[in-house]
Amino acid sequence: MAINDHIASVFSGSNSAYLADLYAQWVENPESVDSSFSELFTALNDARHIVAKDARGASWAPRPLTDIVIETDEKTPSPSKGDKISKEQLYSAANDSIRAIQLINAYRTLGHQYAQLDPLQLSHRILVAELDPETYGFTAQDIDRPIFIGKNIASFLPQEIHSIREIIAGLHKVYCRSIAWEYMYLQDNKQRQWLMQKIENLNTVSLQNDDKKRLLQQLTEAVGFEAFCSKRYVGVKRFGLDGGEVTIPALHAVIRHAVTQYDVKSISMGMAHRGRLNVLTNVVGKPFVALFHEFAGGSYKPDGIPGAADVKYHLGYRKQVEVEGKSVELSMAFNPSHLEAVGAVVEGQVRAEQDRDGQKHLAVLLHGDAAFAGQGVVYEILAMSQLPAYETGGTIHIVTNNQIGFTTSPDLAFSGYYGTDVAKVARAPIVHVNGDDPEAVVKVMQLAVEFREQFATDIVVDLVCYRRNGHNETDEPAFTQPLMYNVIRKHDTIYKIYADKLANEGVITSGESEAHWNTFQEYLQASYNASQDFRVNTMEWVNADWHQMKLRGQERQEAITAISMGVAQKVGKALSSYADGFNCHPKLTRQLEAKAQMFSSGENIDWATGEALAFGSLLLENYPVRLSGQDCQRGTFSHRNAVLFDQKTQQPYVLLNHIQPEQAKIDIYNSFLSEFAVLGFEYGYSCTNLNALVLWEAQFGDFANGAQIIIDQFISAGESKWLQMSGLVMLLPHSQEGQGAEHSSARLERFLQLCADENMQVCNLTTPANYFHALRRQLKRNYRQPLVIMSPKSLLRHKLAQSPLSAFIDETKFLPVIDEVDSAVIKEKIKRVVLCSGKVYYDLWARRLELRCELQSEQVALVRMEQLYPFPAQELSTILSQYPNAEIIWCQEEPENMGAWNFVDRKIEKCLREIKHSNPFVQYAGRLAAASPASGLSSVYKSEQEGLVDQALGHKKA
Repeated sequence: MAINDHIASVFSGSNSAYLADLYAQWVENPESVDSSFSELFTALNDARHIVAKDARGASWAPRPLTDIVIETDEKTPSPSKGDKISKEQLYSAANDSIRAIQLINAYRTLGHQYAQLDPLQLSHRILVAELDPETYGFTAQDIDRPIFIGKNIASFLPQEIHSIREIIAGLHKVYCRSIAWEYMYLQDNKQRQWLMQKIENLNTVSLQNDDKKRLLQQLTEAVGFEAFCSKRYVGVKRFGLDGGEVTIPALHAVIRHAVTQYDVKSISMGMAHRGRLNVLTNVVGKPFVALFHEFAGGSYKPDGIPGAADVKYHLGYRKQVEVEGKSVELSMAFNPSHLEAVGAVVEGQVRAEQDRDGQKHLAVLLHGDAAFAGQGVVYEILAMSQLPAYETGGTIHIVTNNQIGFTTSPDLAFSGYYGTDVAKVARAPIVHVNGDDPEAVVKVMQLAVEFREQFATDIVVDLVCYRRNGHNETDEPAFTQPLMYNVIRKHDTIYKIYADKLANEGVITSGESEAHWNTFQEYLQASYNASQDFRVNTMEWVNADWHQMKLRGQERQEAITAISMGVAQKVGKALSSYADGFNCHPKLTRQLEAKAQMFSSGENIDWATGEALAFGSLLLENYPVRLSGQDCQRGTFSHRNAVLFDQKTQQPYVLLNHIQPEQAKIDIYNSFLSEFAVLGFEYGYSCTNLNALVLWEAQFGDFANGAQIIIDQFISAGESKWLQMSGLVMLLPHSQEGQGAEHSSARLERFLQLCADENMQVCNLTTPANYFHALRRQLKRNYRQPLVIMSPKSLLRHKLAQSPLSAFIDETKFLPVIDEVDSAVIKEKIKRVVLCSGKVYYDLWARRLELRCELQSEQVALVRMEQLYPFPAQELSTILSQYPNAEIIWCQEEPENMGAWNFVDRKIEKCLREIKHSNPFVQYAGRLAAASPASGLSSVYKSEQEGLVDQALGHKKA
């Protein structure tokens, strides 16, 4: 531990005697004291001529010299040999040094509170007591007295001896001007020391004139774009970057440094709507003509492509650009109005790129200050940043700090000192920088890239700016912040501030900068004129890999999902064995033996084995598989056990990664206790790697409630709004099992309410074979579509919910509707058809068997709807036409106002009318409407379940 880490807690005035004794011990034996004190004493001893000079006092008031002989180097100017100073005098010099070090560390820790960060100068800086030299016993008489500071204590001090005045001046220059640093809380000493060295030498780094001219041009374009739009589109919402335009050169600095210095191959960005249009055009490279076309009401999509589209300040873009001869792909992710939701999506996209090619890909997330502090998903994203399942090598976070959230002032927006305080949970350093000092911003962004590269850790840069207009361009901000906006109206733009600065430095004349401004305005005007005839012909923002996939309205085709017996047996062997020397749990050994028997007999394939067959067969076809969720390695219900753990070493063993030497890899990760960020991450991953089967499993289906924003805004609507396809699979345990409200329902009705335009698939499956085919078809067809599966609980081990091996091979396929399978049922005699979905089918089956004689069971047929959306009208009509005179019942476990009933009833009746069925109406059998998904009392559950089953079967209890 360095002396800087704990010196303040040890060397109060009452501990002076302790220090003297400690020094005496060190003289006798340097190893007898803590290494941190040894470091200081060594430094003092190395500079003993300085200590001696200071200890002897002034020439007119010399101190007595006794006790200790100071040996000096012949080459070093020093007192004459043999001079003596006392321990007390040496202590005095050491104590001065230590108190000075305390002051230095105080600035390192708290100097940010005294920095000049606010461009509007509305916040008042108050010198905290820890930054006052009097706190450490330095009086006005001490301010100019020379004090020894070791070589390695403060690199911003050029020499080893300085006065307090000089030390404070150096500290102010480093820690209290345009840049404020928060890093001393970092637990990693290497990170702290690295940052300290970089920070305290940053003032020696100056931009070259060419760099300054490039920076001015970037500001010309950033400010000029907003100025053009404000005149051309008066009163039109654009959520401009006005006041925060330094964000543009900040991003350019990141891109340039990451590409030229570290060979980053792609940079994926995510941000909310404020400033998005400026970033899309001036950073990512979206043509201005295309944007102005959208301002005029034109679509961002080519003609003939279906979909609802989206407002221009939610759109994304992608472009390959050159930076000093090196190619990099820049992308801006599409994002809805939920400000921070896109961050998790971007992290998933970057991880997918890294997993796919192993090269360097960077995530850059832009935030608003109020959203960074207020949106819980920000914490979730930061909390996952160092976890093996979700790490991306460090993310650069840029907060465009407007110092206001809509109309909310900072003192009402967060409880911490800064809106960025949440980043400390991820052990990320935080840098605050005055947005009116663009050169400081560039230096900070370069350092951020270097830190991320060095430590693979997140870093946050807080650009303290302001918002020149209201929340949007139609708002009047002075209604709620009159003082702030009185200052803003008088405040020059950052373009003018920096142009004047460079003119004063002689870097560029005012005439030259004005000419550059006019040239850019002329370019924007030409783009505006051209936009009137502009037509979108290509979808540049769609990754090249996805062009092979068919959008809605194009020729979408299903594909063969069955596998061969040889492939099945090869996967089965891997599922039932493990490496020599592996210490398997005895209970799991028996499970593996049971799996071996399944493949040997060709019977009784259960749910977990059917799933593993789908995964394994895809791996053999070189499709990687990624599954994450809470406890999904074992499975919430201890059914999967896809990852075995050695009982002596706890080393993991993934069965499906050992099918054959050459195969794709399956990654199965237990997620941390998050739904929102994790589901967003997996969605982003699935949007990037179209050849990976990506699954998220909720511990219980209701856990998806915590990720509803991702479901509503991305999964269900992404293709319609943004042409962004995804093959993500959501596994949501669902069914009434007497376990109370929350653990009974995945809210099936909510997903069905979101269904339209073939946007996703919703299934409630009853057989392992159908589950197998549903998973495989995700990757085997020529398009991608999210799949939501109401996955079972009790059916995971149900003796009837099993499939023969023959249902997975040869010409088998997914069955959206399964007709009656009991050969004893004579279709001509059927008087009642019970339609159902999911686990209730087996309850109906068992009860029908019990009542066979009483019911005359051949009069009741059970038909399962395995896929609820896209609604399988053709398949259902074909089956129902075989029962022309039967009454049709819909049976469900969920309350009447939940489940599938309100979604399927009209669709079933439409099928009945089209086939001219004698009973064109559907009757309901199930629980009554309720506020809660299920009763919390097992006795009530059992009574209700028995009642709805009997009602569906037409049985009336005596």
